[in-house]
Amino acid sequence: MSDPGGGRSLRSLARVPALIIALAWSIGLAAAVVMAPSQPWLGAVAVALAIPCLALALAIRPAVLAFALMAALLGVGRAELPASDPNAVTRAAFVAGQTATVAGRVADDSRAASGGSEVLVEPDVVLVGGVPAPNIGNLMVRWRGPQVAGFGDQINATGRLVLPRDLPSFDRRAYLAQRHAYLELDATSINVTNPSTGLTALPAWLRTRYTAALDSSMPAPHAAVLLGVVLGIRHGIPPELQQALIATGLIHLLVLSGLKVAVFARILQGALRPILGRYATWPALCLIGLYALAGGATPAAIRAAVMGGMALSAANLGRPSHVWTSLATTAAAMLAWRPELAWDVGFQLSFAGTTAIILLTPAIESRLGWIPPVLREPFAVTCAAQIGTLPMMATDFHVLSPVGPIANAAVLPILPLIVAAGLLLGPLSILPDVARAAAIPLAGLLEYLEQVAYLLARLPAAAIPVVKFPPWLGLAYYAGLGGLIGARHVAPRGRALAVGGGVAAPLLIAVTALAMWAQAPAQVDVLAVGNGQALLFRSPQGAILVDAGPSPTRLKDELGQLMPPWQTRLDLLAITAPGLGHVGGFAGLDRPAATVVVPEAQITGSAWRTAAFEASARGARVIRAHAGEVLQAAGFRLEVISPEPGAAGGEVGVAYLGLRVVATSARSFCDLSDLDVDAQTVAAARLQGTCTYLLLPSEGHSLPSPEIQHAAAGAQLIASLASGRLARGLPPSVLRTDQEGTITLPM
Repeated sequence: MSDPGGGRSLRSLARVPALIIALAWSIGLAAAVVMAPSQPWLGAVAVALAIPCLALALAIRPAVLAFALMAALLGVGRAELPASDPNAVTRAAFVAGQTATVAGRVADDSRAASGGSEVLVEPDVVLVGGVPAPNIGNLMVRWRGPQVAGFGDQINATGRLVLPRDLPSFDRRAYLAQRHAYLELDATSINVTNPSTGLTALPAWLRTRYTAALDSSMPAPHAAVLLGVVLGIRHGIPPELQQALIATGLIHLLVLSGLKVAVFARILQGALRPILGRYATWPALCLIGLYALAGGATPAAIRAAVMGGMALSAANLGRPSHVWTSLATTAAAMLAWRPELAWDVGFQLSFAGTTAIILLTPAIESRLGWIPPVLREPFAVTCAAQIGTLPMMATDFHVLSPVGPIANAAVLPILPLIVAAGLLLGPLSILPDVARAAAIPLAGLLEYLEQVAYLLARLPAAAIPVVKFPPWLGLAYYAGLGGLIGARHVAPRGRALAVGGGVAAPLLIAVTALAMWAQAPAQVDVLAVGNGQALLFRSPQGAILVDAGPSPTRLKDELGQLMPPWQTRLDLLAITAPGLGHVGGFAGLDRPAATVVVPEAQITGSAWRTAAFEASARGARVIRAHAGEVLQAAGFRLEVISPEPGAAGGEVGVAYLGLRVVATSARSFCDLSDLDVDAQTVAAARLQGTCTYLLLPSEGHSLPSPEIQHAAAGAQLIASLASGRLARGLPPSVLRTDQEGTITLPM
């Protein structure tokens, strides 16, 4: 017997075809970008399979299902479009690490990054060593300092070409490859040789003039805060104020968000409608778009501008608007324009937050009748947004703000007034005295905003730091949240099933993830700990830590992210050299070890002895090892390559520990990075096998000795470097922690 309820559910899909098709396109495209980037064959297969879906539309009902499947396949094809020059990736890797001079056109608005800015540049010429380089794709140019480069500007920049920096939770290389950029240029100098002109220069011109108007009308830091509130530009804001805004969940006020665009649209309608009547819609749409561009065209601003424009257009044409269709269509259009937005934190936060606000705000607000109406809505909206974006905030910003709803409830009611008054200061700047007088009450509002942030940030547990929020935990969170939301919107007889799914799905995801974590195959992590080195070898049998880097905090954070929460004990701890870059992180290490291995030599220094004594006091067995010994721990075989018996401990690089760590798979990791050239030569003769991976000596500043290179021919070279450290003479194939972050390799 057919299910009449199920038939009605399917037929209801035909009432919102644009919503279903846009969702299918977005899901297919985003999944391809994130899960299988740069796979042209997959795109070709998807496009080929999309064609028969047209025939399915004639055979199945409702036909929107077939069109949705076709849209998903075409979305995969859009995401996997091959690069214009498939060999550009190889050529880019070949010139990585070299100094280059670039002349080209800025292809996007600049973004704040690491105390400076970055822009995407389409190069006209790239000179490497004075010789033009062949096509290496676009470049992401990064620099520090006040220099500004806007969309359409012609620039010259000189700096070092590097491979894009990857993070454990973010594949930046795949993100930039979507825009045909395979290298970054860390610029030491950058000059705008020919500013853009015409309409493309209008947003930057407005931004510059508005910034100057605020600086002349208001004192610091109020001018910088107002610039952030109105246009989302964060320059000149005191670090302590910025930290307070982050801790209280008010940092979104310094981003050109959908809320600002909505406020701007209301101001425009109120100003233009009495003058132009029903013809006010089209000038308003143009000005809303210009406002979004002047603020840097952030994903949140574009989303709000597009959705607001659709709502205004529909109202002007006398057509109803559907918020879910508008949201899905906007997401689909933005992803079609730039597939790499699937990686963008701003894009994710904007759509997840908006979805949560639409779904959750009415339910939350209905339970807050005891709160005054002026505070109730902003409190409920903030709660809904935080619930919807919690995994993203924890993953990308590593902080959660319990006081966020209180802070937003106190500030959001005055935000429209701040934005309106702030916009008014622009044209008033032609009369400086009038502008300064008008800025006085506005400065009072900004002072109130700042003091709310400072006061609430001092409360206990105002901000909860999150070291790591793994993807599986985010998936479990959204599975549970989806079940609870579904239970509220389904018929009573299906409510128990929805709640059960909301409980069972997260448990299943968590159990599966933890089981996979516990049984993960053997691997080695070259930890990104700064100016030093630390290696973590892991297998289902246990863990080995070789050195600890310079910082106890960095080491603790890295171990917390990589080791299962129940694995608090180390099977073996090795100290290879006495420098602080190797032993500084051991200070206060709260993980006991079964065995501590140190070189069998009278090496100098006290920090390494303190670390060994502390481990011994917690029950560890101390072994003084020399060349030729073999140890077994955590499923790994540790072959001691250095020091030689009787080595002079007082000479740097002679009596330090050298190891070859071998897994059951026969893959091996050679750590001879602390030995001097003579000790490397002796160690090379002791190697009883090849090295799958080789850690470079002297923190990556030089290559191994010829004897080591010959003995470890074909090994993957790895350099443990502090972020931004220059390392010359390294081949482009070297994996570097200053670019990759923590490097995880199979053993």
